[in-house]
This record gives sequence, C-alpha cells and structure tokens, in this order.
Amino acid sequence: MSTPEITMMRAWPTATLAVWAAARDAQRCAPDDVLHTLHDFAQAHELDGVDESGDALAVLDAVAGNAHLAVRLPAPGDAQGLPPDPITDAAMAAGEVLLIDPRPRPAAGPVDALALIARGTPERCRWTLLRSRTPIAVDRLSADLPLGDLEYQLREAVSEAAQIIAGLSGMRSSSPADLRDALAAMTQARRVDLPPHDNPRVDRVLASAAQIDAIVALAGTSSIGVTGVQHDLADDRFRALTALTRTARTAAINTCIVDYRR
Repeated sequence: MSTPEITMMRAWPTATLAVWAAARDAQRCAPDDVLHTLHDFAQAHELDGVDESGDALAVLDAVAGNAHLAVRLPAPGDAQGLPPDPITDAAMAAGEVLLIDPRPRPAAGPVDALALIARGTPERCRWTLLRSRTPIAVDRLSADLPLGDLEYQLREAVSEAAQIIAGLSGMRSSSPADLRDALAAMTQARRVDLPPHDNPRVDRVLASAAQIDAIVALAGTSSIGVTGVQHDLADDRFRALTALTRTARTAAINTCIVDYRR
C-alpha cells in the first residue's frame, strides 16, 4: 500500500502562524523563523481583507501588537463558541480561524474582532482578513479550555481509536508494515510544528490529537478494505473522537499563545 501524494496544503496553517507569531512577539524566535515556517505550507502567501494587502510579511504584521489572539477550529455542529456571523461561516469552511483583538494591550472584553483565515495549495496560500459583525470576547476564548482533563481523555481516545480500526476486517488485506508507514505519514501531516516553548503537556496533547486524526483518516481510506457497513458502525465513535481532537488541539495552541504573551 502506498501513501497518496499530498496535493493539498498541510493542515493547520492558521494555528501554526498564530503560535509562531506569539513566540516572535515574546522574542522566542526571529521573524525569519516565522516566515520560514509559513514557507513550509506554501511557496507564496497573499493577504487581502480589512485595510490590509500584501505578502507573507503583511500576514505576519497583521498578527503583531494586538491585545489578544485566539485560535478556533470549528466544524458544522461545533462552532467552538463563535457567534452566528459571516466569519463563523468562513471559519467552518476552512476548518480553522485566528481571532484577533485589534486593540492595544491591556484591553479586554468583547470587540469587533478580526478573523484571519487561510485557504490554498502548496504553491499559493491566500489569507483573508475579515471583521466580525458581532462583538467577540477574544480574551475569553483564548483561555477557556484547560489541558489537564483533555490530555487524560486523549490517552483513552488513542487506545479506543486503535481498537476500532483493528476490528475492521479489511485491515487483514494490508501488511502491518504498510499500515504503520501509512499511519506515520498521516500523523506527520497532521502535526503542528511549534517554536521553542516550556510546556511539555502541549506537545503531548498535539501529538495524541495528530495520531487519533490519522487513525480516523486511515479507517476512511479504501486501501484497508473497510466495508460501508463496518464504517457506518464506527462512524459515530469516529465523529466523537474527531470532535475531541479539535477541542484538544484548540486548547493546546491557545495555551501556548497565552504562555508566550504573559
């Protein structure tokens, strides 16, 4: 079994930009480090939207010097606290959004927030900056999901996901080595690369979330021979696992951002 060639942009460009930009503001990395990280997602970057236009430097400038940053990874049926608003619709279509409180520090409370959203390919990434029509308390969203309980839930979920996929009869049509290679490639594609930081729990949570996402994705491929009936039986459990990984990844990234900005 061969791993399909990746033709889409790597996962989580917006979350990655958010955490690297926060590290730069905390002087834990250089601006060139952030630009190099962006280049890992796409060869060229373009920004358009509210009073902004330009290239990768403009994208980075849009995230600098703001009161608060918060990442959200919404999906249909799980808005992750985002209000009914055009930015929420755009965020759900992209799967992630960086919310920006554009006021200077130490402003707090609801504000007409900016929303930065990325869409694109490995060749070109277009960043769009939108303004919310509904006030959003970005400071509250940046710190509302503690990691302790989520880390425990993820440990249980990794075991559950592995048991589900091992029980699918189609697994026997692929060799263990092929499955390990495919799972490793899928896991790597779903990781978030972090700048230097001091919270090992963040690393553990992100690694577990990537592994669970990869297991779920592998179960959905035809290469392991899963029948429609088998996948339907596991589908509800897979959806719950995917929702958990979104919540955990959101909490881990925001925890890292808050740590940098203290």
